[in-house]
Amino acid sequence: MNIRRTSGTAVALLVLAAAGLAQDVAESQKKLLAKRAAEADAYRKLAEAVYGLQINSRTYVRDYVAESDDIRSDLDAFIRGIRLGEPTWYEDGSCEVPAEVTVARVVETLRSTHDRHYRGDSVKSSDFESISQRTEKKVIRVVGMGTPREELPPGLPEGVAEMLGAPPGGASVGPPPIPEIWQQIGPQARLMAIGAARKDAQRRLAERIKGLRLTARTQVRDFMAESDVITTELNAHLVGAEEVGPPYLHHDELIAEVTMRVPTEQVITTIKTLHSRYYEGDDIKGSDIENIVKTVVKKEFTATGMGVPPTQYIRKYKERTQAALPDWCMGTLEAEGHGTDPDFASPQGRLRAARAAELDARRQLAERIAGLQINAETTVRDFVAQHDQIATLLDAVMVDAAVTGTRFTSDTAIVTVSVPGMRVWGVVNDALRRP
Repeated sequence: MNIRRTSGTAVALLVLAAAGLAQDVAESQKKLLAKRAAEADAYRKLAEAVYGLQINSRTYVRDYVAESDDIRSDLDAFIRGIRLGEPTWYEDGSCEVPAEVTVARVVETLRSTHDRHYRGDSVKSSDFESISQRTEKKVIRVVGMGTPREELPPGLPEGVAEMLGAPPGGASVGPPPIPEIWQQIGPQARLMAIGAARKDAQRRLAERIKGLRLTARTQVRDFMAESDVITTELNAHLVGAEEVGPPYLHHDELIAEVTMRVPTEQVITTIKTLHSRYYEGDDIKGSDIENIVKTVVKKEFTATGMGVPPTQYIRKYKERTQAALPDWCMGTLEAEGHGTDPDFASPQGRLRAARAAELDARRQLAERIAGLQINAETTVRDFVAQHDQIATLLDAVMVDAAVTGTRFTSDTAIVTVSVPGMRVWGVVNDALRRP
C-alpha cells in the first residue's frame, strides 16, 4: 500500500513538474518573440530615420538610394550592423529595445557609398556635410517596441529578417492571429484598412520605379514625361504587382501594412517595349535600357504601403474604448504645394515644376504636423522640443508622405501629399508610452 501510494504521489509530482516546465518554456518563448519583434521594430525605425535625412535642397536619402541598388544594399548593411541596446520587458509581455547611431557615422557611410557606386550628378560628395547642418542633433535614437508575435513587419532593411532568424519553437500553422485592437474595431474596418494599404503600396511602387536611372542624367520619371501614353501603360503595368505575404497589422495602432512586388526583369521589358513603340526623343537609347541590367542587382522592386480604417470606424472605437486619441489622427493629413519652371511648356519643364510643387507640399505638411495639438497645452512642435529623439522619426514620416494628386494649370504644377494621421500619432504615442 505504501509503495502504491508513493508511486501515485511521484506520478502526480512529475505531472505537475512537467506542466510547470511547459509553462516556463512558453513564457520564455513569448519573451524571445517579443524581443525579436522589438529588434525588428528598432531596425525599421533606424532605416526610416536614416532614409528621412535631407542631403540637399532637392534630395533626401530616400531619393538617393533609389539611384542604385548597390547603394541601397550598402546602406541596409550599415543599418543592420548598428548595435542594439539591452532589452527591457514589461508585465504585459511587451519588450523595448533601444538603438542609436551618430549622424557623423551616417554621413561617413553615405559619402563612401557615393564614391563607390553613384553615377548621377544631382548629389555631390560635398552635399553630405550639409546633413549635419540640417540635423540639429548629433545622434539618432530610436526605441523598438514588440509583443509576442511570430511574423515580422514588412519594410525591414535588407538582411535583417534573416539575421533575426526564425521564431523560437518553429513557425505556427495558419494565418497570424488578429491583434486585440483589430478585433475590437471589426472585420469590415480591417479589410478597408488593408485595401487602403494595398493602394498606397502600389503608389509607392510606382515612385520606386520612376526613380530607376536610365542614364547618368535621366530617370524613368523623365522617360514617362515624354508621353501620356507611356505614363498610362506603365502605371497599368503596376496593377499586376504581386502581394508579398499576409497583411501586417500593428498590435497597438490601427495601421495595416501591405507589401507589393514586381519583378525587375518585367519592369525593364515593359520599358523597352514602350521605348520602341512611343519614344521619339534622343536622350534615351535602347542600349541605355539594356545597361540597367548591369546596375540593378535586385530581382524585384518592392514597396510597403500603409492604410488605416475610415474615420467613422476609428471614432466608434474611440467612443467604445475611451481611448485618448486626438481627432486629427482619425483622418488623413494633407498639404498642397505649387511649383513652376521657366520651360513649363515642355514635358521636362512640367516634370521639374511638379517636383518643386511636391517639395513645397512636403514643407507645408511639416508645418501642419508641427502645429497639431496633442493635448490642451502641447503641440507636436512643443513635444518634439521636449523629446528630440523622435524628431528624426517624424521627419521620416513626412518625407515618406505619399503623392496623392498632381494636376497642372496653364503655368503651375499643383501636387497634393498626404499621410495617415494615425501614422503620426504612432510616433508620438510611442514616446508618450515610455516611462
